[in-house]
Amino acid sequence: MKENYTYPVILEPDGNFVNIRIPAFDAVSCVEAREDPIPAAQDLLTLEIIAREDEGEPLPDAEAITPDSPGQSVAYVNIWMPYHRSKVKETYVKKTLTIPVWLDLLAKQGKINFSATLTEALKAKLSLS
Repeated sequence: MKENYTYPVILEPDGNFVNIRIPAFDAVSCVEAREDPIPAAQDLLTLEIIAREDEGEPLPDAEAITPDSPGQSVAYVNIWMPYHRSKVKETYVKKTLTIPVWLDLLAKQGKINFSATLTEALKAKLSLS
């Protein structure tokens, strides 16, 4: 299995919505016009790829496309599957952590969840959230 995939996506404004179509997968979705359509396209592409991989089906080629009508645009959407798979199914690993005693005491008094805090901090550090 590959880790990176890039497919062309057709975006088409339609009133208060933006239609998203991935021709290679014959998949469609939409988002409200004020939202960024790229994350929704990434989610749709992820689900299509995971479904085909789970079924053992080959993935279609990522062929270049052109818009069908004047209001449409084409965006090439890339997904890194390890990250996007983790969004679909969270798998956790146990890690050992060393911190100063005074910080441990303050965190326990504040009833801070260490796992949640470390996860949030790592996502922020990696610009994932």
